[in-house]
Amino acid sequence: MSISLINVAHYYQQLPHQKQALTILQEKIEATHPEWLSDDSAFVRTWRKQTDSPRFSPEVEIISDRKQLRGEWGGNTYTIDADELNVLVLDTYDKETGNLVDRELSGDLFAEVTVNPLTGHIVVGVVLDYFAATTTSGIFVLDPQPGGYAIYRVQVPGPRPFPNEFSTYGLRDITSLSFVEENLLVQYADAAGNRSTITFQPGNTPAMEYANCVDNMVVEGGPGLCSRINQ
Repeated sequence: MSISLINVAHYYQQLPHQKQALTILQEKIEATHPEWLSDDSAFVRTWRKQTDSPRFSPEVEIISDRKQLRGEWGGNTYTIDADELNVLVLDTYDKETGNLVDRELSGDLFAEVTVNPLTGHIVVGVVLDYFAATTTSGIFVLDPQPGGYAIYRVQVPGPRPFPNEFSTYGLRDITSLSFVEENLLVQYADAAGNRSTITFQPGNTPAMEYANCVDNMVVEGGPGLCSRINQ
């Protein structure tokens, strides 16, 4: 062999001749071995850090009146307080003025928890605030590591771009977290009875990336919960 794909990735600069070369390679693979690039191929799973055997297979449960999460992985037990999880929430209600502002919020309660069976990442829905009969919730991903864990914020889109990776738009009451193959499905609702499902797909970090939002139930005469996300 005269070329290494690792070197190709290292020196790739989106130059026209580089794009042409990769296009030729892609077409050749698709024509002769399309299974090499399928979603369940070893290459794709590894590239997305989704190997068949996650480094950790944690066991988790919500405890202490939903104020704490207990997890076990790597032979250790961890207790995580809800207020350890914080995020900048855009356009959320200010209790003093009732106006919409950007606020740094910390977790109050754990609402739901699930584990990604492909990666071992722990996904939690967290109640961040409750004001004027409105719940503001966020989604976090805990990446189990030797001796601890890393925290990622799942970003729910909205009308404005995110200022950084530590920000999101809030959700209402998170009622269910689940994985369908590699995708995270988040079901949420509001006090009026509107219900929606938002989907996240694998991305460059454990936080995943927004894919789409579908309204499952819309109260007559009002917008669905996905209306802000899909603007």
